[in-house]
Amino acid sequence: MAQQPDFQTLRTSMTNAANGFRNTAVEIETAAKEIDKIQNMAAANIIRQLERMQQQMTRMEENLLRQLSRSENNNIARIFNSRVAHDTNQLAPLYDINNEVIENFPQTSNDIKELNAEGLNTLLRALGLPVNGRLDAKRERLRRYIGVMTV
Repeated sequence: MAQQPDFQTLRTSMTNAANGFRNTAVEIETAAKEIDKIQNMAAANIIRQLERMQQQMTRMEENLLRQLSRSENNNIARIFNSRVAHDTNQLAPLYDINNEVIENFPQTSNDIKELNAEGLNTLLRALGLPVNGRLDAKRERLRRYIGVMTV
């Protein structure tokens, strides 16, 4: 006689399969929710990138304003220095690349004549100028840059 179906086994198998499908459906639904969150992650990354760009732009703006301020300060000092009529007249100090008054800036045009190579190099570097050349060429470079006409 041929084997007969065991309805209890069939029922258990079908129940297990249905439970498996339910579990699979739950897992697929959980995965779908997590996949939806990827969009949030991308948006968060974009927002972080935009925030970094904004910070960089703010630093660039601050740097540009500092450079403009330095340029304006130095231009005013150059105008003043261009009016010096005698080598003992007071000079207006210039600002360094950090927009701070240069320490030990020569007080008069005569003081430039007294500077040694090290002192000249220090001033030229503070102004962002090259330090090459002979001593007299460095003095002339400094005088021209700070606005002093030959006195």
